[in-house]
Amino acid sequence: MKAKRFSSLEAWLEYRAALGRVASPSPEERATLAEIEQILGILTPDERASLDDPTTSAAARRAERARRKLARELAARGLLED
Repeated sequence: MKAKRFSSLEAWLEYRAALGRVASPSPEERATLAEIEQILGILTPDERASLDDPTTSAAARRAERARRKLARELAARGLLED
């Protein structure tokens, strides 16, 4: 991912969602999506699924845990503003 910085985890998640909706991504967008997938690799399958659909209380807890993990990872990579 280019050295793009985000104001919050929510902004990064929205960016991820927006890129995922692009019908014909450019090579740069595909590379960015691959980087996003790599970052999401730190999550368990349940945590990752809960990001998109936290419908139960257990899923909501997993989503919160996933958000904390992602925030730490993005901060460590310098992708979140202080």
